[in-house]
Amino acid sequence: MYAIVARRVPADAVAAVAQDVFVRAYQSLSGYSATAPFGNWMSRIAIRSCCAYWREQMRHRARLVSMSPTQDQRQWIEQAAACKAPDEADHLVKHAEAAGILEWLLGQLSPEDRTLIESVYIEGMLLREVAAALEWSLIKTKVRAMRARRKMRQLLESIGESI
Repeated sequence: MYAIVARRVPADAVAAVAQDVFVRAYQSLSGYSATAPFGNWMSRIAIRSCCAYWREQMRHRARLVSMSPTQDQRQWIEQAAACKAPDEADHLVKHAEAAGILEWLLGQLSPEDRTLIESVYIEGMLLREVAAALEWSLIKTKVRAMRARRKMRQLLESIGESI
């Protein structure tokens, strides 16, 4: 559970969210039916707790992610847009600014969309696994992923236009 939580929330909040996972699991233990493995049930609770964490952060606006990218990140986006060769683009992706831009983009998404994008594109989970964890239909999961990608693309394009 700790590893699932550590991939989805900032390092300083991992312990608190992990504890929340175990508290929620203990409180919901009477509702556990042995139709699915216990680990799957716990991972669903962990993912939902991470979503709840981000929801709470958005509610209080206590996030450290700025509402606009830094000047260095803007320059990086401009350089990435100008890349012609795949090798050149691969080198830029490994640059530290890419991580900052990705964090900023994820910060602009809803907690559920952020969890969806992180699970599918960063952790490599299948859409049906994410759908099961979030208790969504596969269609809803696909649509939400498409809309989240579109929003991220529009944010990048708007930054590119303002450079």
